[in-house]
Amino acid sequence: MPPVLWTETYSIGHTAIDHHHRELVECLVAVQTAIDVQASMAEILGRFDFWLDAFACHAQIEERLMDRLTLPPGSAHREIHCAEHGDFLHEAMALRTRMKTGHCPSSIIENLGLSLIGFDLIRRDFEMIGHLLHEGQLEIG
Repeated sequence: MPPVLWTETYSIGHTAIDHHHRELVECLVAVQTAIDVQASMAEILGRFDFWLDAFACHAQIEERLMDRLTLPPGSAHREIHCAEHGDFLHEAMALRTRMKTGHCPSSIIENLGLSLIGFDLIRRDFEMIGHLLHEGQLEIG
């Protein structure tokens, strides 16, 4: 299957976060490519670990931004969004464990990428930006 590719339609309007999102997608493509060309398991896991570290750092940045949210809708969003970051990382770690056994078709990575885009890049992050703007915690531009 072709890899999940970055498109500007995923941009949320926050330069730094959009840059991180692009890098996260590109890192998953690198993992998927390594699987497709039957690279060594060490290389595949190394690329996946790099992506995991990048996602964890990215989640921390978003969570620091969301710490600014104080109104009830923003606070509720923060709780849900942070919990979903944790759930997503847990899912990714379980996938890494599966990969170590040698079971790592590239479709697994594609599904992870689609989940990342569907959850983190599009839905929750657009909502996060909306809450930050609503509370005056983020300026446009």
